[in-house]
Amino acid sequence: MELMKILSNPARVQVIQYLQIQGEATTKQIAEAIPNIPAPTLYRHINALLKEGALLVKEERKVRGSLERLLTINKESFASAENNIADLSYQFLMGLFARFQKYSCKKNADPQKDRLSMRTTMLTLTDENFDKFMREIAEVIKKYEENADKTGKLRSVSFISAPLEEEEK
Repeated sequence: MELMKILSNPARVQVIQYLQIQGEATTKQIAEAIPNIPAPTLYRHINALLKEGALLVKEERKVRGSLERLLTINKESFASAENNIADLSYQFLMGLFARFQKYSCKKNADPQKDRLSMRTTMLTLTDENFDKFMREIAEVIKKYEENADKTGKLRSVSFISAPLEEEEK
């Protein structure tokens, strides 16, 4: 699996993120959850993810004469890639950078109106409190995913927890 191809493409990242949260979904469910990507484009990306081995077909069933596939993430393929955290981090950050770069090239880019945001804060937490903090963030994210306002804008929100060396504090 070429992880670089996946993480450098925003559409593929959205599919992976959706399946990370949901666990499994049909292509139709993914298309409904990511309406900013035209269905033919989305199907092409899903097929590429299947070909790369990033996704697996968990189940196939006939629905009104068509074959419906239940998709899930191939955790084994990602587990083997996770050994190189520096490369994964680089690809993730470059994907974010590419989106900001594309946005900044738009003639009508208005970061304040579009609510672009970049924040870093330093927290001193025990491992237990950090785990609690992360669970609370996950609960907030889940709340807004489950109650998505279909008339709103699709927004990409990233959260990064990074280690600090002692001299960085």
